[in-house]
Amino acid sequence: MREPLWVFTVILSLVWETWSKDAVNYTSFNVGSDVKLKCSDKSWQELIYVIWTVALIHKQCRIANSISGGLQNNCNDGKTLRNTSMAQPYLHIPDFSSRDVGLYKCELVYSGGSTTCNISVSITVPPRISSWLEWGDDNSMVAVCKAEEGKPAATITWSHMGNFSSVEKQQSSNGFFSVESRLKLPEGARTVENVTCIIRHLYWQSEKKLRPKPPKGLPYNVMCILIVVAILMVLAGFLIFAHKKKIMPRCLPGSRSTLKPQPEVGEEVEPYATYVQRVNSIYNSNTCVT
Repeated sequence: MREPLWVFTVILSLVWETWSKDAVNYTSFNVGSDVKLKCSDKSWQELIYVIWTVALIHKQCRIANSISGGLQNNCNDGKTLRNTSMAQPYLHIPDFSSRDVGLYKCELVYSGGSTTCNISVSITVPPRISSWLEWGDDNSMVAVCKAEEGKPAATITWSHMGNFSSVEKQQSSNGFFSVESRLKLPEGARTVENVTCIIRHLYWQSEKKLRPKPPKGLPYNVMCILIVVAILMVLAGFLIFAHKKKIMPRCLPGSRSTLKPQPEVGEEVEPYATYVQRVNSIYNSNTCVT
């Protein structure tokens, strides 16, 4: 005997309802935004009760409202049940942050049926972006672009095609991502007029463009050469100073001159005692010798 068509329809509906209860919807919201989670388009006039079970990383809580029991809320973190202008209930999450990330399960019973939905909620956080130039080990110029602590991970491209480009992505313990891209510029390139870093992220409506900042300091090998030259110049100055000091005349106290005073023409010859006294006074003076 052939089974009526409506039997198969009921069975299929039950299977679909069972599968839909286990299904999870994935969504993401921007950090700092006000979030509205809806489970059904039914109005409060049709509802018997609605229960939101929230499983977060740091806690679990429950928000419910029913005709008989009234409102219950043990989340104590700003989450509330509200109504739209059409009297449809929704869960309101103010100032969405990483503490609100988790699994939200809604059970809604109304006249003539019920609805259950699971919503996995994640967060979208814009990264901190920066770009600069630095010297490579082989005296080459390398452009670096970085997007830090974003979620999900950002994507980085370049407007200039260099010889080599590498991308490194790291995930921190809190689930955020840092992406760094390095572009080795052609040999001889020392300007960034045609180099632009392009960063794309889910949080932004349009891409961000950065021009790398000039490098600070000189290449490592140039710095080494300058340091060696500076040391040699200091040593040369010290040697020159020491040599000049060695040949400089020295003044010695009490030195005796080998020159004897000669009497002037027409001057009378002094007596011997007076001559000795005057010569001794000269001997006792300071004279310079080399």
